[in-house]
Amino acid sequence: MVNPGGSSQPPPVTAGSLSWKRCAGCGGKIADRFLLYAMDSYWHSRCLKCSCCQAQLGDIGTSCYTKSGMILCRNDYIR
Repeated sequence: MVNPGGSSQPPPVTAGSLSWKRCAGCGGKIADRFLLYAMDSYWHSRCLKCSCCQAQLGDIGTSCYTKSGMILCRNDYIR
């Protein structure tokens, strides 16, 4: 996921940091095989949603956008 104006890469993983990540959306542990990283936080793929249309951003592409603290899909960002 891309975060314009912010870091687009998660922090490096080292052997000492292999612990459960907490989802910024629901607060639950992320045990999924894949996790998403956006706005300096980790997310379940089902929890990272557009703040306007509620589209699951992991399902509709590889980019998301931020504006005024909201996470947006491309269409809502342009609008």
